[in-house]
Amino acid sequence: MKTKNVVITVIVVVLVLAGAYFAGRTFSKPAVDSSQETSTKAAAQQSSASSSSSTSADADQLDYNTITPMQTAAAIMYYAKDKLSDQNDWHSIYNANGIDLFQSNNTEHLSDPGRGVCWSLHPSNMAGGDTPTYTVGADGTVSYYHVTTVNQNKDKNPLLTVNLHDIINYVNSHHAVSDIKAKAQDIHATIDNQ
Repeated sequence: MKTKNVVITVIVVVLVLAGAYFAGRTFSKPAVDSSQETSTKAAAQQSSASSSSSTSADADQLDYNTITPMQTAAAIMYYAKDKLSDQNDWHSIYNANGIDLFQSNNTEHLSDPGRGVCWSLHPSNMAGGDTPTYTVGADGTVSYYHVTTVNQNKDKNPLLTVNLHDIINYVNSHHAVSDIKAKAQDIHATIDNQ
């Protein structure tokens, strides 16, 4: 029995010494060598910088899910001034200082009535005349019209039809978001409840 106790004691002492040896090696050696630590810190800083720059880049973009009604109107005008360059009313309305946006349910003469609501635009300091008008469908389809006092009671086909997603992408790709946000501040909405 004495021999058994001696053997157990020797085994315990060997295990303790081996554990102490490996523990000493682990704690005396740095967990990461300095070259790895430097590259890890640089990667973390680069990741943080790109994360903050992508966040600021995202903030400088219009988003289909968060665009405001006035920003939508400004983006629709911006797109039309470039894509309907032969229609001077869309170009001049975008360049006007102060724009009235008139919402109406009178879509009976428009071949694409959208959701049954049309929006007409005119400079705040002017009444009547040419009225750039658009509708937006449930699927985001924007239809552009040219409405005048002469043709307001005649059936009209859209001058252009495009999806709002494409308009937003166009604005973002042309770096015009700040222009759109500024223009949206100049738009005043009026709703026709008839």
